[in-house]
Amino acid sequence: MTKKSTYPRMHDDYRKIPSVSLPFRRPLVGALNALLAFDCWRSPVDPRVLRRREKIYNADGSCFEVLVMEPAETTTTSPALIYYHGGAFALSYASLHLQSCERYAVEAGCRVIFVDYRLGPAKPFPHGFNDCFRALEWTLETAEALAIDPKRVAVMGDSAGGGLSAGVAQKALDGGVPLSAQLLIYPTLDNRCATESATSFSDTPVWNSNLNRNMWTMYLRDVNAAAPPAYAAPGRREALSGLPPAYVETAEFDPLRDEGLEYARRLEQSAVAVELNQTSGTVHGYELAPENPETVRSMRERVEYLWKIFHPGRVL
Repeated sequence: MTKKSTYPRMHDDYRKIPSVSLPFRRPLVGALNALLAFDCWRSPVDPRVLRRREKIYNADGSCFEVLVMEPAETTTTSPALIYYHGGAFALSYASLHLQSCERYAVEAGCRVIFVDYRLGPAKPFPHGFNDCFRALEWTLETAEALAIDPKRVAVMGDSAGGGLSAGVAQKALDGGVPLSAQLLIYPTLDNRCATESATSFSDTPVWNSNLNRNMWTMYLRDVNAAAPPAYAAPGRREALSGLPPAYVETAEFDPLRDEGLEYARRLEQSAVAVELNQTSGTVHGYELAPENPETVRSMRERVEYLWKIFHPGRVL
């Protein structure tokens, strides 16, 4: 358990959350994902949002699903936000992910394509990443049927989903696919785990340096982790010029903090427009305390950023 005296600046909302150890083994991950599925099943759907599931196929015949969310009163073509949930590349999404995306759909005036990508340890890199990029392709291919404006499409994700968003944005750049923006919420970017925060935060609540290393070992087990393939650890990419504008959010007591800050700095040095939100007193996944002042502020800032890139010149 994290001691209260260890991090005096940490908000009281997070002090009671223990530091945990999670071996990424199939039986345990399967049990946790079953609990997450139950959590989502019992969570009410926002009546302002319509949901439907679509199945998408990859070229190799594998498939995955996306959940399409749209404001119930939308009758015109709208922007699209493709969302990749967090969960250490192994855990499924929680009701909190769905609730946040419902809010983005309503308040940012967009359709959300929520990607239920394949997960490790059964399907490590590149399977889930391929699903994530395929979801972007599918969105653009079916934009007319989905009533989506293909010129206003952004990617967004939290934690592992933030890393997937960064990788998708890089592959989109390499393939000449334009994106309006990338929103990276405390993203997982660098498997070297060598930053100060990645090495020192061994007992922080929710996420710690040991979990971080174990996650990367699981996720990159089928590739050369010392020199990972393109898009696997997007923070290690050298050339960042030409990437879409970025919103980057970090948590103060999070092993991923410094790699997020470094990526934001390098994007700016590469002439990419960056909006950086460094939250204070927070831990990884700090939205677990929805009434926390930093959660309230950051959710508002995410919506305002989405509105700005989706509806330029219009006041929210």
